[in-house]
Amino acid sequence: MQSLINLKDLGVLSIMGVDAATFLQGQITCDINAVIENKSNVGAFCNQKGRVISIFLITKVKDGFLLILPKSLLATIQKLLEYYKLRAKVEISEIENVPITKFLQPTTVRTPWILPETSGQFIPQALKLDETGAVSFTKGCYTGQEIVARTHYLGDVKRQLNLALCDPNAMVQTNSSIINEEGEDVGSVLLAQARGIPCKVKNQDTDKVESISVNKMVILCVLNTEVTNLTLRLNNTVREILTIVDG
Repeated sequence: MQSLINLKDLGVLSIMGVDAATFLQGQITCDINAVIENKSNVGAFCNQKGRVISIFLITKVKDGFLLILPKSLLATIQKLLEYYKLRAKVEISEIENVPITKFLQPTTVRTPWILPETSGQFIPQALKLDETGAVSFTKGCYTGQEIVARTHYLGDVKRQLNLALCDPNAMVQTNSSIINEEGEDVGSVLLAQARGIPCKVKNQDTDKVESISVNKMVILCVLNTEVTNLTLRLNNTVREILTIVDG
């Protein structure tokens, strides 16, 4: 299933120059040496506290690299990279008319695209980026690396990414909270989109199992690890019950 972000909401940053690889290696969670032409890798930018500012897709081109990320965070990341640029021989710019679809192969419905509303809230492990190759623990230092590495070796992750379903007409907004039966805040929404979900049902007339599509609101969320087996609701006016698809 495709990721829960519209293609029109993605933009492209170009990082070009002789120092592009060395410069990016010190800023991103993934290993720049594993990035090759005609293939995309998922990675993230973190702040000094190890919280994810934005995730991206990165691919290698002739004179540098292209970063595909949400347009709403493009200016933020460009400003951040310019700040750390110092004397590095790189040119950072936004470019248009890039066929983004050719770079989207690594992404799925569980790809935790970060938007401004959720930027700076989660460590990579809470988004399961360490399980998808988006974080390297052997490549050396980058911004936020100390905290990300400490969490990895201590195994102390209190929140994790989950996929949930609810009524397709539910009012869901990015960063809206998720509550338990006592009304306590136990998580938040990353992305949500109404979609047709394939499922199998038994035809009462023919007694055969058939595949049908059922409309549901698909929600990517981050939840406290101890609550995924409890009854959870959206914290909106109707407080719809969520069905957790996986942990």
